[in-house]
Amino acid sequence: MTAQDVYELALALIDQTDTQDAKDYEKRAPLMIDVLQHELAFYEGVSVTRAVGRLEDTLEISDDTAERIMPYGLAASFALADKNGDMYADYSTMYRSLIRTIRPTETDAADDYFTLCGMY
Repeated sequence: MTAQDVYELALALIDQTDTQDAKDYEKRAPLMIDVLQHELAFYEGVSVTRAVGRLEDTLEISDDTAERIMPYGLAASFALADKNGDMYADYSTMYRSLIRTIRPTETDAADDYFTLCGMY
């Protein structure tokens, strides 16, 4: 999924698809998306290797997280920049509640000290 996809979903949330504000958002969106990607990558347990510099860049987090959660974080960032407290509160609350639904990838744990040895 690209940053452009997330940007368009966020614009649809705040109902700003064809306005002058959308042009302003487009300039700020890559940096905001990069910050959100780093935060969401932490919750997913993945490493981000490159920054988002353009809307055409591909995101390194899962498509599910990028599509389902990130637009709310971006919409909250846009509302905060516009000093719209009500919209910020709504989207920020939704973003924070959806973050709790992220499940990190499973990995095998190493038992270096053999504390689990014999436990089945």
